Amino acid sequence: MKRFKLQSIALIVFFVTILSSCSSDNDNPEAPTVVYKSAFATEVTGPTTGKVGQELTYSIGFTVENGCGEFNRFTDVEFNKLSGFQIEAKYPVATCTRLEPQTIRTLYKIKPTTKGTFYLRIAKSETEYISTTVVID
Repeated sequence: MKRFKLQSIALIVFFVTILSSCSSDNDNPEAPTVVYKSAFATEVTGPTTGKVGQELTYSIGFTVENGCGEFNRFTDVEFNKLSGFQIEAKYPVATCTRLEPQTIRTLYKIKPTTKGTFYLRIAKSETEYISTTVVID
């Protein structure tokens, strides 16, 4: 009886060892194909007045590190406790043959729901921003 228990325990330990040592296909996830980096605005143009419910469009120029960089999205940032936005650019991981930095443009659209004065702040460096004052009637 002791021998049967010992063999059973040994067999269980053997199977647990085998099962826990098997490698998983998820050990090496696919390498990313793009890298995301902050980009800084060089120019913001658009209306300074508008009406409630009216869509306002702003054209924003920003510089990417090379000719392969593209606009990805706007992210929220804070400048000395003032809310604003920063541009996130995406770059392919593959080698880029267009090495010169480029300025590209994207659009930012807002549709105000209340009257008042608003400030559109877009990062132009780590600590500075371009501010556009918008008065909504």
